[in-house]
Amino acid sequence: MTFATPRDIPQPNNFNIIRLFLAFYIVLVHFAALTDTETSLLIVRGHDCVCGFFVISGFLIYSSYCRSSSLKSYFEKRARRILPSYIFVVVLFAVALFLVSPVPVEKYFGRHWLKYLGSNLAFCNFVEPTLPGVFADNGMTAVNGSLWTIKIELTAYVMLPVCVWLCRKIRMNPFIFFGVVILLSIAYRIGCNMMFQRTGDEHYLTLARQIGGLTAYFVVGMMMYELLDYVLRYKWQLFVIGLLAFIGAYCAPVTATVVKPFALGCIIIPAAFIGRWGVWLGAADISYDMYLLHFPVIQLVVHFRLPDRIGTIPSLMVVIAVVILLSCLTWHFIGEPFLRRKKLTSDKPRK
Repeated sequence: MTFATPRDIPQPNNFNIIRLFLAFYIVLVHFAALTDTETSLLIVRGHDCVCGFFVISGFLIYSSYCRSSSLKSYFEKRARRILPSYIFVVVLFAVALFLVSPVPVEKYFGRHWLKYLGSNLAFCNFVEPTLPGVFADNGMTAVNGSLWTIKIELTAYVMLPVCVWLCRKIRMNPFIFFGVVILLSIAYRIGCNMMFQRTGDEHYLTLARQIGGLTAYFVVGMMMYELLDYVLRYKWQLFVIGLLAFIGAYCAPVTATVVKPFALGCIIIPAAFIGRWGVWLGAADISYDMYLLHFPVIQLVVHFRLPDRIGTIPSLMVVIAVVILLSCLTWHFIGEPFLRRKKLTSDKPRK
């Protein structure tokens, strides 16, 4: 069966605005959590927005892979998108936050700082999430608690061509193969949750959120790409089914682990092709920059006790304004320039 071949994705579409909405919602969730603000307005869990990003990644990165002329071209495009902004943000805050640290400069830039910089540049932020003296009085001391997903995203990029190669090697129907991978991912997550309930060890919850548990969302996005013709034909029906299933997962949490990957896939991918409500954003995609930048900005707001001084809503407005401004700058001067292809091999369908 022919698969992993290029398909015509309707242009323009709403992917950029959907990603922007997901990033904005995560900003709100983290603002509420870090400022200890009680609200009933955030009815959807922030983790579901993260999972939504993985659905979109599965769809678009699979498309990128199918259109790439070689593995080198595929990985080069992924590196151009992920690495420049990530490296800039890690280095920027690692250097600039010495301004809010009570630790003397000569001690700030010591072994602790090098460990933070090295582990975060290696996508292992869990090794050292803090900087010397920075945010020590905040409820959470981590500099950037959003970076944990990037290592999972990169792992998914590597996993994708391996899965395609393996599917072809064993000559299995791709939908059966993808289905098995999704079910294994769901089973892994269920197993981690069961172990947490049995032992109370929160490490199992952390393991549930790693690549094994999020693979289902990524692969659902890949399946939606393979089924693109059906998605475009039945987009409204799929959207309604996905929305009802997603609501059902919240009403019956016991079903969430199984239902949500498919529900989010049926909501997000069809929504990208329903109408033209998001095309005004054009090619600009600041959602990734917003995701990378917002956490330390909120931490700074908490550090300076801005909610106590000017109020919660004004503080949120400050966060939104600063994050959008910084995101536009990093996109314009870092993200977008690195995406401009110079003399890369033209992308032709792989045979």
